[in-house]
Amino acid sequence: MGIDQTASDFDQMQYQSEAFLELTHIIQTQTIPNALLFYGHENTGRKEAALMFAKGCNCNSGSGLFCGICTPCRKIDNNSHPDMIWIDPPAGKNMITISQIRELASTLSSRPNEAKYRMVLISKADAMNVQAQNALLKMLEEPPENTFFILMAVKIDFLLPTIISRCRKIRFKPLSSKIIAKRLISEFQTDPELARIVSETLDTDFKNILTCLNLNTEKGGFNWVKKRKWLIETLIDLIKNGQNDISKGLVLSQTLSLEPGFINDALSIMKTFFRDLMIFHILPEKIVNLDFFDSFSHISQMVHKDRYFEWLKCLYESEKKIEANCTLRLILDGFFLRIAGNKRKVCV
Repeated sequence: MGIDQTASDFDQMQYQSEAFLELTHIIQTQTIPNALLFYGHENTGRKEAALMFAKGCNCNSGSGLFCGICTPCRKIDNNSHPDMIWIDPPAGKNMITISQIRELASTLSSRPNEAKYRMVLISKADAMNVQAQNALLKMLEEPPENTFFILMAVKIDFLLPTIISRCRKIRFKPLSSKIIAKRLISEFQTDPELARIVSETLDTDFKNILTCLNLNTEKGGFNWVKKRKWLIETLIDLIKNGQNDISKGLVLSQTLSLEPGFINDALSIMKTFFRDLMIFHILPEKIVNLDFFDSFSHISQMVHKDRYFEWLKCLYESEKKIEANCTLRLILDGFFLRIAGNKRKVCV
């Protein structure tokens, strides 16, 4: 079963009922805003909602929502409508630039070709640099006639407050771990214990989860299960023996820094690991990594629980620095030296 088929089988409209009901109300009352901000995790129905909204605004049936069979509906579904404009980062890049927004402004200077309402969908709005956002702001302040913008973002903190203030915000809630585990078991025959661990460790981007488990036929994945086992075993060894051998922390730092594509998943695994350490002495049966139960039991007897809070706080601080594009190796060096019991801080 392919990922597209799986996504269509999952009833996004039902799970994201609040968001879809709000959009339906906007369509039915014909109070189309100049800009909407769809925020929330990847693969939670935001694209489906944008297409539904575009069809509802342009449908010829007069049914109050959309028919799915008239010419505008079919063109939007087939991605062939000339007035549905998509803005994404260029191939191989992770940033939307000011030149793209200037090109968009040139396109919007003319009237729509055939749409009642032209849509501009910026699928990764939080990937716009500051110059691009300022250029877009001018269009949001004086929007072209019969045109609405939909900005999709995971981290709205990366958007200028003036951009956010000009958008009607609609939140798409993340998939619950129970729903993720259920889908993995029922649709991909994943081992129930692995499905539970994955659903409670990784982010709620279902496509990324499938890639990590090599279940996504569209992309080559990696052996997440093997890497998780290696990372947790290495962290356990670092806590037990790192104080006597400082090289253990530095080797782990070097290994992870050489795999930047794995770092986000590594952070998720480490967050779960240190969270388990914190709750083990209270609710040991509730830890995520139950396959390492004996190791957690051993660590809980040799390390005071206050250290776990210190480590987790340090991990979140390190994550913020990584997101700010600080030097990955230095950040990881400093973090793992603290885990090993070395109090020296590495300035970044």
